[in-house]
Amino acid sequence: MLLKTLKSNQTFHFLLIPLIAGALWIKSFMNPMPFPFYPGEDSMLLYQPINALIGKSTVASNVFALVFIILLAFLILKLNVQYTFIRVRTVLPSILFVLITSGLHELHAMHPIYPAALFLILTVDRIFNAYDKEVIHSNAFEAGIFLAIGSLFYLNLVFFFPFLWIGFLIIKPKVNWREYILSTLGFILPWLAALAYYAGTGQSEDLIGVLKENISSHQSFLVANLPIQIYLGFLGFLTLLASFLILSQYDGKKISSRKYFKAFFWIFLMSCILIVANPAVSQDIIVLLAIPLTYLISNYLIYMKRPIWGEIYLTILIGGVIYLQFI
Repeated sequence: MLLKTLKSNQTFHFLLIPLIAGALWIKSFMNPMPFPFYPGEDSMLLYQPINALIGKSTVASNVFALVFIILLAFLILKLNVQYTFIRVRTVLPSILFVLITSGLHELHAMHPIYPAALFLILTVDRIFNAYDKEVIHSNAFEAGIFLAIGSLFYLNLVFFFPFLWIGFLIIKPKVNWREYILSTLGFILPWLAALAYYAGTGQSEDLIGVLKENISSHQSFLVANLPIQIYLGFLGFLTLLASFLILSQYDGKKISSRKYFKAFFWIFLMSCILIVANPAVSQDIIVLLAIPLTYLISNYLIYMKRPIWGEIYLTILIGGVIYLQFI
Protein backbone atom coordinates (compact mmCIF):
# COMPACT_ATOMS: atom_id res chain seq x y z
CA MET A 1 0.00 0.00 0.00
CA LEU A 2 2.86 2.39 0.85
CA LEU A 3 4.63 1.73 -2.44
CA LYS A 4 1.38 2.15 -4.37
CA THR A 5 0.92 5.56 -2.75
CA LEU A 6 4.46 6.74 -3.52
CA LYS A 7 4.25 5.51 -7.12
CA SER A 8 1.25 7.73 -7.84
CA ASN A 9 1.56 11.34 -8.96
CA GLN A 10 -0.48 13.42 -6.54
CA THR A 11 0.44 17.04 -5.86
CA PHE A 12 0.42 16.62 -2.08
CA HIS A 13 3.07 13.88 -2.38
CA PHE A 14 5.66 16.61 -2.87
CA LEU A 15 5.12 17.49 0.78
CA LEU A 16 6.21 13.99 1.75
CA ILE A 17 9.81 14.76 0.80
CA PRO A 18 10.49 17.35 3.56
CA LEU A 19 8.13 15.60 5.99
CA ILE A 20 9.87 12.23 5.72
CA ALA A 21 13.31 13.85 5.84
CA GLY A 22 12.37 15.86 8.92
CA ALA A 23 10.88 12.83 10.67
CA LEU A 24 13.99 10.72 10.07
CA TRP A 25 16.23 13.49 11.40
CA ILE A 26 14.33 14.23 14.63
CA LYS A 27 16.72 12.22 16.79
CA SER A 28 19.71 14.02 15.27
CA PHE A 29 18.21 17.38 16.24
CA MET A 30 17.50 16.11 19.74
CA ASN A 31 21.09 14.95 20.13
CA PRO A 32 23.14 16.77 17.46
CA MET A 33 26.63 15.51 16.78
CA PRO A 34 29.35 16.97 14.52
CA PHE A 35 30.67 14.95 11.61
CA PRO A 36 33.99 13.23 12.49
CA PHE A 37 36.09 14.91 9.80
CA TYR A 38 39.60 13.67 9.15
CA PRO A 39 42.23 16.45 8.88
CA GLY A 40 41.70 18.54 5.75
CA GLU A 41 38.32 17.04 4.83
CA ASP A 42 36.48 20.25 5.72
CA SER A 43 39.23 22.58 4.46
CA MET A 44 38.60 22.70 0.72
CA LEU A 45 38.43 26.26 -0.62
CA LEU A 46 34.70 26.57 -1.30
CA TYR A 47 33.67 24.68 1.81
CA GLN A 48 35.60 27.00 4.13
CA PRO A 49 32.91 29.76 4.12
CA ILE A 50 30.21 27.20 4.99
CA ASN A 51 32.42 25.78 7.71
CA ALA A 52 33.03 29.26 9.11
CA LEU A 53 29.30 30.07 9.00
CA ILE A 54 28.37 26.91 10.87
CA GLY A 55 31.18 27.32 13.37
CA LYS A 56 30.86 24.93 16.28
CA SER A 57 27.06 24.84 16.19
CA THR A 58 26.00 21.22 15.73
CA VAL A 59 22.37 22.30 15.30
CA ALA A 60 23.33 24.65 12.45
CA SER A 61 25.30 21.78 10.91
CA ASN A 62 22.20 19.56 11.02
CA VAL A 63 20.00 22.30 9.56
CA PHE A 64 22.38 22.89 6.65
CA ALA A 65 22.60 19.16 5.93
CA LEU A 66 18.81 18.70 6.05
CA VAL A 67 18.25 21.65 3.71
CA PHE A 68 20.71 20.14 1.25
CA ILE A 69 19.07 16.70 1.48
CA ILE A 70 15.66 18.19 0.66
CA LEU A 71 17.11 20.35 -2.13
CA LEU A 72 18.93 17.38 -3.67
CA ALA A 73 15.76 15.28 -3.44
CA PHE A 74 13.81 17.88 -5.41
CA LEU A 75 16.60 18.16 -8.00
CA ILE A 76 16.47 14.38 -8.42
CA LEU A 77 12.73 14.67 -8.98
CA LYS A 78 13.28 17.48 -11.50
CA LEU A 79 15.72 15.37 -13.54
CA ASN A 80 13.17 12.61 -14.01
CA VAL A 81 10.38 15.06 -14.82
CA GLN A 82 12.57 16.79 -17.40
CA TYR A 83 14.11 13.72 -19.06
CA THR A 84 11.57 10.99 -18.13
CA PHE A 85 14.03 8.09 -18.10
CA ILE A 86 11.49 6.47 -15.77
CA ARG A 87 8.31 6.71 -17.83
CA VAL A 88 6.16 7.48 -14.79
CA ARG A 89 5.72 10.76 -12.95
CA THR A 90 6.42 9.81 -9.35
CA VAL A 91 8.10 11.15 -6.22
CA LEU A 92 9.53 7.70 -5.48
CA PRO A 93 13.14 8.52 -6.58
CA SER A 94 13.21 11.52 -4.23
CA ILE A 95 11.80 9.53 -1.32
CA LEU A 96 14.35 6.77 -1.90
CA PHE A 97 17.15 9.33 -1.98
CA VAL A 98 16.03 10.70 1.39
CA LEU A 99 15.79 7.18 2.82
CA ILE A 100 19.15 5.95 1.53
CA THR A 101 21.10 9.00 2.68
CA SER A 102 19.30 9.24 6.02
CA GLY A 103 20.32 5.72 6.97
CA LEU A 104 23.80 6.87 8.03
CA HIS A 105 23.19 9.19 10.98
CA GLU A 106 26.70 10.68 10.82
CA LEU A 107 25.63 12.22 7.50
CA HIS A 108 22.94 14.17 9.35
CA ALA A 109 25.67 16.73 9.94
CA MET A 110 26.85 19.11 7.23
CA HIS A 111 29.53 17.69 4.95
CA PRO A 112 31.26 18.88 1.73
CA ILE A 113 29.64 15.96 -0.11
CA TYR A 114 26.29 17.78 -0.12
CA PRO A 115 27.25 20.81 -2.24
CA ALA A 116 29.43 18.46 -4.32
CA ALA A 117 26.39 16.25 -5.02
CA LEU A 118 24.41 19.33 -6.03
CA PHE A 119 27.03 20.28 -8.63
CA LEU A 120 27.28 16.67 -9.82
CA ILE A 121 23.54 16.72 -10.51
CA LEU A 122 23.95 20.02 -12.39
CA THR A 123 26.73 18.36 -14.40
CA VAL A 124 24.43 15.45 -15.24
CA ASP A 125 21.72 17.90 -16.29
CA ARG A 126 24.08 19.68 -18.71
CA ILE A 127 25.12 16.34 -20.22
CA PHE A 128 21.56 15.02 -20.55
CA ASN A 129 20.42 18.36 -21.99
CA ALA A 130 22.74 17.75 -24.96
CA TYR A 131 20.66 14.82 -26.24
CA ASP A 132 18.42 16.78 -28.61
CA LYS A 133 20.95 19.46 -29.54
CA GLU A 134 23.08 19.79 -32.63
CA VAL A 135 25.57 22.19 -31.05
CA ILE A 136 26.57 21.39 -27.47
CA HIS A 137 29.54 23.69 -26.91
CA SER A 138 27.88 25.49 -23.98
CA ASN A 139 26.76 22.19 -22.43
CA ALA A 140 30.31 20.83 -22.50
CA PHE A 141 31.82 23.98 -21.02
CA GLU A 142 29.18 24.36 -18.30
CA ALA A 143 29.39 20.67 -17.34
CA GLY A 144 33.13 21.04 -16.81
CA ILE A 145 32.67 24.17 -14.70
CA PHE A 146 29.99 22.57 -12.51
CA LEU A 147 32.07 19.46 -11.86
CA ALA A 148 35.14 21.54 -11.00
CA ILE A 149 33.17 23.76 -8.62
CA GLY A 150 31.86 20.64 -6.89
CA SER A 151 35.41 19.31 -6.52
CA LEU A 152 36.43 22.54 -4.78
CA PHE A 153 33.99 21.54 -2.06
CA TYR A 154 34.82 17.82 -2.08
CA LEU A 155 38.15 16.85 -3.61
CA ASN A 156 37.18 13.31 -4.59
CA LEU A 157 34.84 14.72 -7.22
CA VAL A 158 38.00 15.42 -9.25
CA PHE A 159 38.11 11.70 -10.02
CA PHE A 160 34.77 12.01 -11.82
CA PHE A 161 36.42 14.04 -14.58
CA PRO A 162 36.32 11.05 -17.02
CA PHE A 163 32.53 11.13 -16.61
CA LEU A 164 32.49 14.39 -18.57
CA TRP A 165 33.88 12.72 -21.68
CA ILE A 166 32.13 9.39 -21.16
CA GLY A 167 28.78 11.07 -20.48
CA PHE A 168 28.88 13.15 -23.65
CA LEU A 169 30.05 10.11 -25.66
CA ILE A 170 27.04 8.15 -24.42
CA ILE A 171 24.52 10.93 -25.04
CA LYS A 172 26.08 12.20 -28.29
CA PRO A 173 28.22 9.44 -29.89
CA LYS A 174 29.51 11.85 -32.55
CA VAL A 175 31.04 14.31 -30.11
CA ASN A 176 33.78 16.29 -31.83
CA TRP A 177 37.11 17.47 -30.48
CA ARG A 178 35.73 20.88 -29.49
CA GLU A 179 33.51 19.31 -26.80
CA TYR A 180 36.47 17.50 -25.28
CA ILE A 181 38.47 20.72 -25.17
CA LEU A 182 35.59 22.85 -23.86
CA SER A 183 34.64 20.41 -21.10
CA THR A 184 38.30 20.14 -20.07
CA LEU A 185 38.73 23.92 -20.19
CA GLY A 186 35.58 24.38 -18.13
CA PHE A 187 36.98 21.97 -15.55
CA ILE A 188 40.41 23.60 -15.44
CA LEU A 189 39.33 27.25 -15.10
CA PRO A 190 37.84 27.07 -11.55
CA TRP A 191 40.93 25.20 -10.39
CA LEU A 192 43.20 27.82 -11.95
CA ALA A 193 41.24 30.50 -10.11
CA ALA A 194 41.61 28.54 -6.86
CA LEU A 195 45.35 28.08 -7.40
CA ALA A 196 45.72 31.80 -8.14
CA TYR A 197 43.88 32.62 -4.90
CA TYR A 198 46.11 30.36 -2.82
CA ALA A 199 49.25 31.69 -4.49
CA GLY A 200 48.13 35.31 -4.16
CA THR A 201 47.38 34.92 -0.45
CA GLY A 202 50.54 32.98 0.31
CA GLN A 203 48.66 29.77 1.14
CA SER A 204 50.16 27.44 -1.47
CA GLU A 205 51.65 25.16 1.17
CA ASP A 206 48.29 24.99 2.94
CA LEU A 207 46.66 23.86 -0.31
CA ILE A 208 49.26 21.14 -0.83
CA GLY A 209 48.69 19.94 2.73
CA VAL A 210 44.92 19.82 2.29
CA LEU A 211 45.22 17.90 -0.99
CA LYS A 212 47.58 15.36 0.60
CA GLU A 213 45.29 14.85 3.58
CA ASN A 214 42.26 14.33 1.33
CA ILE A 215 44.05 11.53 -0.51
CA SER A 216 46.23 9.86 2.11
CA SER A 217 43.87 9.65 5.10
CA HIS A 218 42.59 6.17 5.96
CA GLN A 219 38.92 5.58 6.78
CA SER A 220 37.32 2.34 7.96
CA PHE A 221 33.67 3.11 8.54
CA LEU A 222 32.60 -0.44 7.62
CA VAL A 223 34.99 -2.23 9.96
CA ALA A 224 33.26 -3.75 13.01
CA ASN A 225 30.00 -1.99 12.09
CA LEU A 226 27.58 -4.85 11.51
CA PRO A 227 24.34 -2.78 11.26
CA ILE A 228 25.84 -0.59 8.51
CA GLN A 229 27.22 -3.66 6.75
CA ILE A 230 23.75 -5.24 6.75
CA TYR A 231 22.15 -1.98 5.59
CA LEU A 232 24.57 -1.53 2.70
CA GLY A 233 24.29 -5.24 1.90
CA PHE A 234 20.52 -4.85 1.56
CA LEU A 235 21.01 -1.85 -0.74
CA GLY A 236 23.43 -3.97 -2.76
CA PHE A 237 20.80 -6.73 -2.96
CA LEU A 238 18.19 -4.26 -4.27
CA THR A 239 20.74 -2.87 -6.73
CA LEU A 240 21.41 -6.36 -8.08
CA LEU A 241 17.71 -7.14 -8.53
CA ALA A 242 17.10 -3.74 -10.13
CA SER A 243 20.02 -4.25 -12.51
CA PHE A 244 18.64 -7.59 -13.71
CA LEU A 245 15.25 -5.98 -14.37
CA ILE A 246 16.61 -3.03 -16.31
CA LEU A 247 18.73 -5.36 -18.44
CA SER A 248 15.59 -7.33 -19.30
CA GLN A 249 13.81 -4.06 -20.18
CA TYR A 250 16.70 -2.64 -22.16
CA ASP A 251 15.42 -3.33 -25.69
CA GLY A 252 11.98 -2.00 -24.81
CA LYS A 253 13.14 1.34 -23.43
CA LYS A 254 13.41 4.49 -25.50
CA ILE A 255 16.87 5.22 -26.85
CA SER A 256 17.15 8.32 -24.68
CA SER A 257 16.29 6.35 -21.52
CA ARG A 258 18.94 3.74 -22.35
CA LYS A 259 21.54 6.46 -22.69
CA TYR A 260 20.56 8.13 -19.42
CA PHE A 261 20.78 4.88 -17.47
CA LYS A 262 24.15 4.12 -19.07
CA ALA A 263 25.42 7.49 -17.85
CA PHE A 264 24.11 6.78 -14.35
CA PHE A 265 25.91 3.43 -14.41
CA TRP A 266 29.21 5.26 -14.84
CA ILE A 267 28.51 7.46 -11.81
CA PHE A 268 27.79 4.30 -9.83
CA LEU A 269 30.92 2.56 -11.14
CA MET A 270 33.22 5.52 -10.43
CA SER A 271 31.84 5.81 -6.90
CA CYS A 272 32.51 2.12 -6.28
CA ILE A 273 36.04 2.42 -7.67
CA LEU A 274 36.69 5.36 -5.34
CA ILE A 275 35.61 3.29 -2.33
CA VAL A 276 38.15 0.61 -3.24
CA ALA A 277 40.98 2.79 -4.56
CA ASN A 278 40.97 5.82 -2.26
CA PRO A 279 41.43 5.08 1.46
CA ALA A 280 40.22 8.59 2.34
CA VAL A 281 36.70 7.88 1.07
CA SER A 282 34.24 7.22 3.88
CA GLN A 283 30.47 6.90 4.28
CA ASP A 284 29.99 10.27 2.58
CA ILE A 285 30.30 8.57 -0.83
CA ILE A 286 26.85 7.06 -0.18
CA VAL A 287 25.35 10.44 -1.12
CA LEU A 288 26.87 10.21 -4.61
CA LEU A 289 25.99 6.52 -4.94
CA ALA A 290 22.40 7.33 -4.00
CA ILE A 291 21.93 9.52 -7.09
CA PRO A 292 22.00 6.68 -9.66
CA LEU A 293 20.61 4.10 -7.22
CA THR A 294 17.42 6.07 -6.57
CA TYR A 295 16.48 5.90 -10.25
CA LEU A 296 17.58 2.29 -10.69
CA ILE A 297 15.72 1.00 -7.62
CA SER A 298 12.67 3.18 -8.40
CA ASN A 299 12.49 1.64 -11.86
CA TYR A 300 12.60 -1.80 -10.24
CA LEU A 301 9.90 -1.08 -7.65
CA ILE A 302 7.61 0.50 -10.25
CA TYR A 303 7.88 -2.18 -12.93
CA MET A 304 8.44 -5.40 -10.95
CA LYS A 305 5.95 -8.15 -11.80
CA ARG A 306 4.93 -8.85 -8.21
CA PRO A 307 4.23 -5.54 -6.45
CA ILE A 308 3.87 -7.28 -3.08
CA TRP A 309 7.65 -7.80 -3.07
CA GLY A 310 8.13 -4.12 -3.70
CA GLU A 311 6.00 -3.34 -0.66
CA ILE A 312 8.08 -5.76 1.41
CA TYR A 313 11.42 -4.38 0.22
CA LEU A 314 10.34 -0.78 0.80
CA THR A 315 9.05 -1.64 4.29
CA ILE A 316 12.35 -3.36 5.15
CA LEU A 317 14.29 -0.33 3.88
CA ILE A 318 12.21 2.12 5.91
CA GLY A 319 12.42 -0.11 8.99
CA GLY A 320 16.18 -0.43 8.61
CA VAL A 321 16.67 3.33 8.26
CA ILE A 322 14.56 3.99 11.36
CA TYR A 323 16.45 1.33 13.33
CA LEU A 324 19.79 2.87 12.39
CA GLN A 325 18.72 6.16 13.98
CA PHE A 326 18.52 4.54 17.42
CA ILE A 327 21.69 2.46 17.65
